[in-house]
Amino acid sequence: MKRLAMSYLEAWKASPTRKPLILSGARQVGKTWLMREFGRAGFARTAYISLENNERMPRVFEGPLSPERLIPILQIEAGCSIDANTLLVLDEIQEVPRALQSLKYFCEEAPEIPVIAAGSSLGLVLKGRRSGKRQGVQEVSFPVGKVSYLDLYPLSFLEFLYATDQGLLADALRSLDWDILSAFHDQLNEQVNAYMYVGGMPEVVLAYSASHDFLSARDVQHELLRSYEDDFSKYATNELTERIRLVWNSIPANLAKENRKFMFSKVSKSARAREFEDALQWLEDSSLARQVRCVSSPGIPLASHEDASTFKVYLHDVGLLGAMNNLDARMLLERDGLFDIYRGSLAEQFAFQEIIASGQLGMPHYYKNEKTRSEIDFVVDGNRRMPTVIPIEVKSGMNLQAKSLTAYVKKYSPELALRCSLRSHAMDGAIEDVPLYALGAYFRANIAGLS
Repeated sequence: MKRLAMSYLEAWKASPTRKPLILSGARQVGKTWLMREFGRAGFARTAYISLENNERMPRVFEGPLSPERLIPILQIEAGCSIDANTLLVLDEIQEVPRALQSLKYFCEEAPEIPVIAAGSSLGLVLKGRRSGKRQGVQEVSFPVGKVSYLDLYPLSFLEFLYATDQGLLADALRSLDWDILSAFHDQLNEQVNAYMYVGGMPEVVLAYSASHDFLSARDVQHELLRSYEDDFSKYATNELTERIRLVWNSIPANLAKENRKFMFSKVSKSARAREFEDALQWLEDSSLARQVRCVSSPGIPLASHEDASTFKVYLHDVGLLGAMNNLDARMLLERDGLFDIYRGSLAEQFAFQEIIASGQLGMPHYYKNEKTRSEIDFVVDGNRRMPTVIPIEVKSGMNLQAKSLTAYVKKYSPELALRCSLRSHAMDGAIEDVPLYALGAYFRANIAGLS
């Protein structure tokens, strides 16, 4: 399948100031496949070493961490020579935390060796949350300033089109030629519906692509959800595990509310924030959920204006959100009342994923006017080219009434205001209507990474 992160890896390889790269993301988002494919396409050899269930590697990294010592050992483990033409991959690096420290020495003493380290739940390692059934937590000295980072997410909508043999449609979408896209508008909206059900987890997309059977995709989604719950008990104490499960299972109910605000009362009737904050943080550290915090003043940077106590929580994948809600595929196709109840949360989850997968720097926030109680679904930081906060309103259907966005534009006069819906591209005064299917491509082309 085609992953847009490959272009980032190619730029990383060519950089004269290249550092070891840490590739992070939730389990099963395709990190191993991406590294192997990058090595196959761009290097003479790939020295792939998984640290998961590998009895030798913890002992190897207990000793001195100099590349001079490590490379001969890693060559034997990988079965190939390691030099400037070899991509060295240390997969599941979270299983041997001292291996993270070795990246500092690769950066300083062997910068010619291209090294990628990948791991799930790296945030748990760094914050000492992985004690679980194990004895103690190994202290980690993280190589600050000696590594680069890349977060990998589930397949975006554009990548979904490529993976389901709709490459020409994806190419047209990347062009953002609105005249061309208008001719395929209905078809693209149908694919958005399919993506909202299937989501972007690679194994699920492959199952759907092979048969175009929604039930096959749902079976794989339930398997993934079970594997995540197994991880809860693997990496957390029994007491924390139960709190993690409660918080995890409450996310769909919180997103189904009209205002999407996360309320700990949805976890359990007597729940208090201080009892479950560590469970929510665990889910964030494992990349399974993300907080989108509220701002009441849209100043740059947004993080300096956020209210840490008021936030929404989104999952990492829209398809898994639907699976947790047990949404039937017929609801998606027939647009009955039950699906309409959930469509708003699915549309927001979709938009959230498209924004963060586009390369947008920093996590989006949402805006709330405390006086009028009006809200904007997402606001993102501007940049030097566009130095105002960008508001984004998400509509799940054809109704474009957006009083909150109109009021926001009138009050703050942003250079750009986006309204995303199932409608075609248009301009409505200061508001630009961008179809949901084009949001990710629009961000990549016009907003993400600009400086």
